Amino acid sequence: MLDEIKPALEGTVHVKGVDIHYEYFGERGRPVMVILNGVAMETLSWYRLLPNVLPIMDVLLWDYRGQGQSTADDVPYSVEEAADHLVAILDALQLEKHQVNLLGVSTGSIIVAETLRRFQHRVNRAVMSGVLLQKALSFKLDSEFGIRMLRENRADMWADSLYTKIFSDRFLTEFADAIPAMQYMLVMRYKNKEHALARIIEAQSHYLWEIEQYRSQFEEVTTPILVLAGAEDKLVPPFYQKRVAAMFPRADLKQYPECAHIPFFETPVRAFADSMRFLLAK
Repeated sequence: MLDEIKPALEGTVHVKGVDIHYEYFGERGRPVMVILNGVAMETLSWYRLLPNVLPIMDVLLWDYRGQGQSTADDVPYSVEEAADHLVAILDALQLEKHQVNLLGVSTGSIIVAETLRRFQHRVNRAVMSGVLLQKALSFKLDSEFGIRMLRENRADMWADSLYTKIFSDRFLTEFADAIPAMQYMLVMRYKNKEHALARIIEAQSHYLWEIEQYRSQFEEVTTPILVLAGAEDKLVPPFYQKRVAAMFPRADLKQYPECAHIPFFETPVRAFADSMRFLLAK
């Protein structure tokens, strides 16, 4: 089935010496769901889920600096530059505001927030899932642990730790036989470029530690937003996500029972249906 999923268009934008890869799926005349990856994902991570979306909306996928086919150098990255890269892609594809609907997962939701802070005039609606937008010492310490593991070439240990936090017990039990293969693919995705994954984690951790400087600007964002939270999210507990929904003036919160950090993986039909219903609302 994955062999049948092919982008209608793919390319690269060049921004200040950095190459950012993107892939566009669909007919170019419909509203677009712009999906922003989680920390260790890439465009291919979404292929098996695209049938949930493509009958109704076009889809734009892209790799952050450090992911997939984008530049994966070992220098400091930033959330701010990731938002700049996204806007460069929107410019390259000549997408208008009424077409652009952002859907961010975890790290992707942080980049959604930064994009809205500076470029809300480019965005129609947005969905944030598994989102943290505050200074949280527990998250910072967990990020530092992950960076240390990756710098010591222990991506396998980092992946083991990650999977116990991002999936619910129900999902881990139901797919117990598949989890080792999923972890192995994650490790292979970053083989010989663990530094890039460390830099992505470092960038989001730094952004969140300094985020209070942007709070008043978040409160001025008028873009309609839907926050999706897994009730069993251990990485970013729902109370953090409730605070995000309360911060933005036009944000709503929806929780999924027996679901953890990534509803789009654990309950994809429902999560994508709820998202599209919101994104396409008038």
